[in-house]
Amino acid sequence: MTEPEFRAVFHEHKDAVYRFALRMTRSAPVAEDIAQECFLSLLRLPERYDSTRGVMRAFLLGVARNLALKQWNLEHRWHPLDEESLVARPLDATEGEMADLVAEAVHSLPPLQREALILAEYEEMSLEEIACAVEAEVGTVKARLHRARENLRRILTPLRERNERRSKAEWNR
Repeated sequence: MTEPEFRAVFHEHKDAVYRFALRMTRSAPVAEDIAQECFLSLLRLPERYDSTRGVMRAFLLGVARNLALKQWNLEHRWHPLDEESLVARPLDATEGEMADLVAEAVHSLPPLQREALILAEYEEMSLEEIACAVEAEVGTVKARLHRARENLRRILTPLRERNERRSKAEWNR
C-alpha cells in the first residue's frame, strides 16, 4: 500500500473506526488508542486486507473490534464474554437526557450484542459487512442483533413509559 493510498483510507475511515471504538469502550482515550493501533496495523501489514473478503471499512472495523475486545478482556478478566446474556435491568428514567440514557442502555449490552447493534444502527453496515467485520456467520449476526434489540426494548421500557406519561400530561393541559 502506497502512502497516498494509506492516507486516503485513513481519511475515509478514521471517523467510523473512532466512533465504533468510542461506543464500544465509552472512553475517548481508549478509543483513540484503538483507532491509532488499527491504522498502524494496516500500515505495518497491509497484506492482511483481502478485498475479496469484504470492503476496507469492514476490515478496519473488524480490527478495531478485536482491539476493543482485547481491552474488554483486560478490564474484565473474570467475566466471561457471553453472547447469550440477557440484560433486562430497566433504566431509572427519572433523570438524564434521552440520548444519554440510550447510550447507557447500549453500553450495558453484552459486548457481542453491543458491537452488532453499533455496527448495524450507528455505522449502518449490512449484515454481510458486519459478519465480515466480526468474523461470524450472517445468522449469528442476526441472532446477536435480535437479542440486542430485545434487550434494549426491555431496558428502555421505563423511558418509553415516562415519555408516554409526559405526552398525556401535556395533552390534558
